[in-house]
Amino acid sequence: MRKVFNFSKTAFWIGLIFILYMFAILTNETGKNYQLRSKSDELEQEIAQMESQIEELGYKVTYYRTESYQDRLAREELGLQKPGESVVIVKKEGSQSFEVPAENIKLQDKDEYEASKSHWQQWREFLFGN
Repeated sequence: MRKVFNFSKTAFWIGLIFILYMFAILTNETGKNYQLRSKSDELEQEIAQMESQIEELGYKVTYYRTESYQDRLAREELGLQKPGESVVIVKKEGSQSFEVPAENIKLQDKDEYEASKSHWQQWREFLFGN
């Protein structure tokens, strides 16, 4: 007579299915862990970059508040000078230079300067630079 129900075979198959199920879960969790670790590394790099940018911006703010920067900006961008100073103009062709009193200098606005150029001069400067 043959047994209808074999407990050892059933236990073997249930154990095998359980082991395969646990392997699938472990594989899935390992993949998620790898993705999370990669994302964490990317965010840490981004944090380090932003911290260096913050530090650099802090240095710039400190520099922009200095009197020497404000003086340089007033001279370069606004064309201003301190009382009693003279402007020195150096010609490229020769080594001659001369002083012009500040009262004799008429500063020309950038828009006025651009408007005084011909159309072809503006195109030449645009295409080939100054």
